[in-house]
Amino acid sequence: MKKIALNRLQIWSVSTNGTPLDNKQQLAIIAELAVLGYYFTNPAYLQKVSTNFWDDYQILRKTLIAKKGGDVNYVPLFSNFPTQVPADSEYYQKRVFGYIANIWNLTEGATTLWNGTKVPQWLFDLQDFGADPITQMQSKDLWLTAIVEQQNKQADTHTEWHALTLVEEEQTNEKLKAYLQQLVYAKSSIKEALHANLYDLLHGFGAESLDGSQIVFKETQALVLYQFWQQENWMAIAKLAKTATDILRLLAAVTKSDISLSKTIKFPKLSRPARRAILTVLEGSPSLGEDLSRYKGLWLQIGRYLHPSEYANQYPKTAHYFDLLRNGKIETFQSKTEALLAQKEIYLLLEHLNKKPTIFARKLHEVLRKFPEQLDIILFAFAEKIQQVPLKNLLILNRYFDTINESSHRAIVNKKGKMKVLKNNTFGALTDLELHKTMQVLQTAIRDQLATKETWEAETVWIDERLQNYTVPLQQRKASDGILTVGRGSRVEADFGKVLRLFVYWKETEKRTDLDLSVIQYDADMLYLGHVSYTNLKDGGIVHSGDIQSAPEGAAEFIDITLTALRPEVKYLAVQVHKYTGESFAEMDCHAGWMWRKEIDSNYRSFDIKTVANKFDLNGVGSYAIPLLVDMAQQQIVATDLYVGDKQLYSNVEKTKSDVALMCSELVQFTTKKPVMQDLVQQHALARGATLVAEKEAATLTFGLTDCTYNVQEVEKILSELI
Repeated sequence: MKKIALNRLQIWSVSTNGTPLDNKQQLAIIAELAVLGYYFTNPAYLQKVSTNFWDDYQILRKTLIAKKGGDVNYVPLFSNFPTQVPADSEYYQKRVFGYIANIWNLTEGATTLWNGTKVPQWLFDLQDFGADPITQMQSKDLWLTAIVEQQNKQADTHTEWHALTLVEEEQTNEKLKAYLQQLVYAKSSIKEALHANLYDLLHGFGAESLDGSQIVFKETQALVLYQFWQQENWMAIAKLAKTATDILRLLAAVTKSDISLSKTIKFPKLSRPARRAILTVLEGSPSLGEDLSRYKGLWLQIGRYLHPSEYANQYPKTAHYFDLLRNGKIETFQSKTEALLAQKEIYLLLEHLNKKPTIFARKLHEVLRKFPEQLDIILFAFAEKIQQVPLKNLLILNRYFDTINESSHRAIVNKKGKMKVLKNNTFGALTDLELHKTMQVLQTAIRDQLATKETWEAETVWIDERLQNYTVPLQQRKASDGILTVGRGSRVEADFGKVLRLFVYWKETEKRTDLDLSVIQYDADMLYLGHVSYTNLKDGGIVHSGDIQSAPEGAAEFIDITLTALRPEVKYLAVQVHKYTGESFAEMDCHAGWMWRKEIDSNYRSFDIKTVANKFDLNGVGSYAIPLLVDMAQQQIVATDLYVGDKQLYSNVEKTKSDVALMCSELVQFTTKKPVMQDLVQQHALARGATLVAEKEAATLTFGLTDCTYNVQEVEKILSELI
């Protein structure tokens, strides 16, 4: 529990019962954490903390180290990176000579590495390398020597500070309970990396006190249902689960499968009580045939375990639909929708769509374009049920219609964290009148939904204007777990006077794995200007630490970007991590991030934990990742957090630069095409009767980046209380 509080809430849980820490102990703690880049917001509280602090100190300190990526060793290929990186052509020629020397046995007096390569002394000085300079494979002897050399190098004089707060144990438990509710009541997906924490919190505090009516996101509901499954609380399952798809997600959670159901799931063995609980839910499901048909293959498989025909007397509807699923055809809502659209039966279509308002919202643009003369009738019918459309859908739809006529493309991020860029206006542009009336309906519905929340009439609200740079974090399922958690496309201000050092670390498990860190340069129109990668180690202010092609010990690559030294025509930098060969990101220990460095001489450590601005896990299954963009004109980091392509091998910059340009051109527009935090908070204030104030000190509710009632990185709090 204390590790969760520290890792997720930046709370260091302490006790004040017992002998307090003395001054030397307090100073030692502050100094040791400062070396890691952490500080206490309330250091004076250490005077009250008891010496029991030491019981958890080392464990919690390791948690902080791992959070910044300091729990592994970083050894670049070129030990004297970044000041002594060789020219590509010269180094390549030497590698060729090295291969020939090993093949023809021209290696008299050479050093034999642990990996078997013989390196002639006249060719390479091994003190300059952290891996085999000829094959670029790791060799443990060079790796061990390089670790010591890195540790003996100087630390940077710059620190990227990260705040921690000391909190009494009892208060910590209350904050963790509140965090559990935020996770469970979130109106959109939470990070998959949080599922383990959610399980631990449910186990610690129990699920019985949770309000089932507030658990609206189905994937999160599945995690709560799993808690009841473990307790064999079949009555609670039958009460909370409402549909057949709820049951599928539950079974996915039980078997640690994909609860988003975007991939095939496994099924557990079912006891008789479990089978009866499942059949009870199915029997009461309002759209059973539709739900069974949507995941037909899965339900045919589970039907072998449920044996619904044996319980036909007790659960007749379920037995009937399973029989149709096996032997007949179930008319789905989607198929009927398409049929009515094709038949141009507008009144029957509207009556049909009103049964499922969320689908109506999804089809609204298409319906408006097919029946332009029926604008008022369509919007009237939609308005009748619009309050049943979730707020997050309305926010997305409002921004969609607001930009649809001006956008040549639109970007969609799917459940797997992959983005597709589609040509816009599939159904054609809308007239100004159509747009105006449609957005009137949407904005009224948004205001009405927000007005049902607790009033803010007695509150004064301050909104940080920088929230216009942060998208509402509505798609967190595949978000990388790391220090910085914001919505995709959010823009983080940066100090471009320092050097941006990118890093990637990976450790293969079973297969030789080669990852490659690279940067593509684009102009203002996203036209390719060049790149730095394993094929091109240097280019105008950017330098690569060298290509390592295996990682049995854990490998690292770095890229330094002296932002003030780039060519003036370079306006965007796209950072990529390619999987050239081997295991997927999700199959191994793999993370990336960036540091802000003041000292970039080779006398300083390649990885300095206190300079880390962000570290995040790489856990997707694409052939390459695009974790961030750099906007040179705005001097901002654009958080992208995307995986692209399938599991194909031999992925590199040369093959992907055109696709990346198209995706990046959309990503840089996310704060204009997607809902942003500033608009969301302003709509809350207006609908809930708050008074806006210009000064933070004059407000009772504050919304901003840090030290506010609602901070932009408190994603779960935003999703549970503002959406």
